[in-house]
Amino acid sequence: MHWMLALFSRNLRRPLVAITLLIFSSLSALYLFRIDALAWYFWHNNKHQDSGEHLKLRDYQVVLDGQAIPGLTDASGLTYNTSTHTLFTVLNQSPYIVELSLDGQVLRKILVEGVGDMEGITYVADQRFVIADEGDNRLIEAEIPPYATVVQTRHFPQLKLGLDEDGNQNIEGVSWDSVNQRLLIVKEKNPKRLLEVRGFIEPLPSNPGHLSIVDLDRSQRSIGAMRDLSSVTYHDDSGHFLLLSDESRLIKEYDRQGRAVSAMALWKGFHGLRKHVPQAEGIAVGPDKRIYIISEPNLLYVFRPIKRT
Repeated sequence: MHWMLALFSRNLRRPLVAITLLIFSSLSALYLFRIDALAWYFWHNNKHQDSGEHLKLRDYQVVLDGQAIPGLTDASGLTYNTSTHTLFTVLNQSPYIVELSLDGQVLRKILVEGVGDMEGITYVADQRFVIADEGDNRLIEAEIPPYATVVQTRHFPQLKLGLDEDGNQNIEGVSWDSVNQRLLIVKEKNPKRLLEVRGFIEPLPSNPGHLSIVDLDRSQRSIGAMRDLSSVTYHDDSGHFLLLSDESRLIKEYDRQGRAVSAMALWKGFHGLRKHVPQAEGIAVGPDKRIYIISEPNLLYVFRPIKRT
């Protein structure tokens, strides 16, 4: 009887090993080749391709493909200044904000005193910006005058968010929504979070001075398909926002109800890219709907919408 059981166990073990290896190799391929992101890319662009007045990310083509910006290291976060029509980014390993032309030329570097690890920046209005400091989960409303080369944040309004303290996986991006007078905040991972902050920049009309922080969990199912959240940007004209994932190499567009409606893949061969975007960390949309991407350490990408024939 014992020899029969041993023979049965030995024969049973082989298919179990084969099945285990198959599952392991499939999961490895899924992670390595980002098959999950690829599936979402085709799903959203086919399901919603004719719905609403969204940006239709599938129709974008790269026009500036990885322009290197000399003198920059670890660029993270990006915003479009509609007053000057320039871009602003932050360096997360040194305390500098950098103003760029739309084709990636450095216009000025601004030393920021009183910050730890900047990861995001968004333009509000006039000379006002909001900086996201990942080191202590802090938002800083900063005023950056024209031609300033040093900014002291000590006396600026600040807000520390009660996020999970998890080292280098906290606030990754911030965007000002001027239509709804709110900030959109993304936390990178463990867990990924999309937050809405009202009252920090502008008092709520119905309740002056009231501060509210809301976890926008209505789109968590769709956000969950993205491996991390690197940045966020709001598009005033459509009322939609874009989420950027470095690990998925994917941009997803969400409508006012928090539903994903289109996607852009940041992989070689997609949208005219000659190579993968290596580490996308910031995203911004211009008034002409052009999309700007900053990738560590110092690469700028620009995509423009094209008309399909």
